[in-house]
Amino acid sequence: MSGPISIALSEFRATTETVRSLGEVLSRHRGDSEVRLKLIKGDVARIFELPHQVRVSADLYGELKSLLGPACLL
Repeated sequence: MSGPISIALSEFRATTETVRSLGEVLSRHRGDSEVRLKLIKGDVARIFELPHQVRVSADLYGELKSLLGPACLL
């Protein structure tokens, strides 16, 4: 598996707690792949490159899906 990876998150779910938890998950899986966050509000989406680089793995995907839901990975 290799990156970059793209994560989708609806704006109403992007609470301080969720974003903090996302940062913790990404920090546990440090590596060389870029991470992009697609923040969705209605029909509008903004894409951000996050300041984390990760090692793409099944463990990372599992943690992201557990935190953000099964459809979070694009």
